[in-house]
Amino acid sequence: MLTAFPLTEIDRVVRRTVYSTIAAGIIGAVIAVVLGQPLVAPGLALGIGLAVANHRVFQSSALRFTTPEGVISRKPFAGSVALRLGACTAVAIGLLIVERPVGWGVVAGLALFQAAMLLNAIVSLVHYQRQDIGNLGTSEVADE
Repeated sequence: MLTAFPLTEIDRVVRRTVYSTIAAGIIGAVIAVVLGQPLVAPGLALGIGLAVANHRVFQSSALRFTTPEGVISRKPFAGSVALRLGACTAVAIGLLIVERPVGWGVVAGLALFQAAMLLNAIVSLVHYQRQDIGNLGTSEVADE
């Protein structure tokens, strides 16, 4: 059923995720400053920046490691994923050790992006399935 999920919808999911994450990050930064934790704000910005950069590199890696037939070369792709996630983790842990509030901000920014991506993807998939099921129902009526 999802094999026909349009690529343009994936771009919309990513765009909505980036915008909603930035908005939530700004709100989170204001809350952190009001609560007396101003160092969380730059951590949030760094975490969101890392997450967006990671996702962009993920997209280009997926294209680079996919053959014209649509088959992914798993070993180099997996290595690329491990390297990117390892770098994000190293930055977060390093900052947790050096400056704890900034590190927690990075972790929160990374988690915020992933949660927003998941929520936006689920909303788009549910909308697509409802639309697809509605089209099936109208084509069955038309066949009768």
